[in-house]
Amino acid sequence: MNKLPAQQKGASAIVTIIFLAVLGFAAFLGIQYVPQMIESKSIDSILRTMEDTQKTERVSTLVDAKNKVIKLLQINDMTDMQNNFTVEKSDGGIMITFSYDRELNLIYKKQPMQYRKKVRLR
Repeated sequence: MNKLPAQQKGASAIVTIIFLAVLGFAAFLGIQYVPQMIESKSIDSILRTMEDTQKTERVSTLVDAKNKVIKLLQINDMTDMQNNFTVEKSDGGIMITFSYDRELNLIYKKQPMQYRKKVRLR
């Protein structure tokens, strides 16, 4: 007796290729986005540290604030960000602002990512 072929078990080659393409694209985006996310979280940490420092030891001059931020950037091995922050007087306090741009390559277009973070020390 001839047996009928059993129903297919497993995925077809086309489904496997599509799955691998989607997985590869996700990995491609992750390789770009994860370092940007870590950099952003490090900047947030630096700004929180500046706020906490202000509560315990008063930072009263722009030079002191700038030196503390530079020191924190060096501790976090982010010396390339030294040109991306400003320290200025604002309403009786000190405003520290980080502003920098990154780019996320989506293959079909390049998506600019703008990061703007600030903290006011009183």
